Amino acid sequence: MNMTLQRLRYFVAVADELNFTRAAERLHVSQPSLSSQVRALERDLGLELLVRTTRRVELTDAGRVFHHDVERVLDDLDHAYARARRSQEAAASELRVAYTATVGYQALPLILDELEAQAPELRVSAYRAWSTDVIEAVRTGTVELGMLREYEATEGLVSKTIRVEQLAVFMSERHRLAGRRTLLIEDLDGETMIVVPASLAPGFHELIVGLCARRGFEPVVIDQAVPDNREPLLAHLSRHPNLLFVGPVTMSSTSWKGVVHVPIVDEDARMGLSLVWSAEGPSPAAATAIETAGTVSERERWLA
Repeated sequence: MNMTLQRLRYFVAVADELNFTRAAERLHVSQPSLSSQVRALERDLGLELLVRTTRRVELTDAGRVFHHDVERVLDDLDHAYARARRSQEAAASELRVAYTATVGYQALPLILDELEAQAPELRVSAYRAWSTDVIEAVRTGTVELGMLREYEATEGLVSKTIRVEQLAVFMSERHRLAGRRTLLIEDLDGETMIVVPASLAPGFHELIVGLCARRGFEPVVIDQAVPDNREPLLAHLSRHPNLLFVGPVTMSSTSWKGVVHVPIVDEDARMGLSLVWSAEGPSPAAATAIETAGTVSERERWLA
């Protein structure tokens, strides 16, 4: 049985018009072609749907029943197509982003502001997570775009660095280094540093430990006690003048009483910020965000 949608639609047009000429004009096809397709449908069904005379066209009893049911089927198909199209359009206008905490200080707000200006129809939902969780969310398709520091290449993902940022030391105003205008990595030799756990942010962790190793010393480190919240970290620093934390200088955009920051001026004391998406290709919404982030990066001279 070869009931193609085309043949069904041709039959419905003839059944509606009860005239092959008008039906052919409605469908923008030739009358011989229309007649041939309707006869092929009857042949496939083994039913006589129409009675044709030189003056008129009439539906048989079988034709009337078939016409009624086929109209309902075609309406359902049209509704299904419309719903699928709306679903696709909605997906194209939604963007899910996962980002690490320090990205939210400056980079993410600037990119979201630019997206709102350039693509106001795009609805963005963003949530904060640790680097390993961001990567997993992108890998599994939970989000379309990830934003994280010191990204380490992962199979199945593609990345683009949009910012390289200066590092700074954050500490209590009572810390012995708090009065310095700038610092070098070697100034941290012998100091106790709070670091993010390698299991949650391996790139971030390795950057700090590696910088110290290249200066010939192994840092005294303790893992961040409450790794999912920045405020307890700064509060902890304010209460413990013997501790310090090394992070991107934009962490200073939100202050904490009793906590100061001092820039590190070593040339290699820099931290990268990357966008990450599936190697299968970014979604339309993610592609828009990637392009917008590039625009912001160029405007703000993040890679200069």
